Amino acid sequence: MKAKVIGYISEENNRLFDVSTMKEIIGTSRSKIQREIKKNQLTEELIYNNKNLYSEYVLFTIMESILWEKLQKINGR
Repeated sequence: MKAKVIGYISEENNRLFDVSTMKEIIGTSRSKIQREIKKNQLTEELIYNNKNLYSEYVLFTIMESILWEKLQKINGR
């Protein structure tokens, strides 16, 4: 069963995502996403209804980081 992808839009028209949604979009574990947030010191977050919401920038940064990591594994580095 596929989970719903839920995005939020701020008053400034910024798209925000929670960790569960990022997990579905990226296709990785929750802990991997939280490690990447901490490792890259991505602090752009907003708390709404007891959820930490992160901007598109954070989502794309995590996606890029995971992509580079997978490419390096393929190349044997």
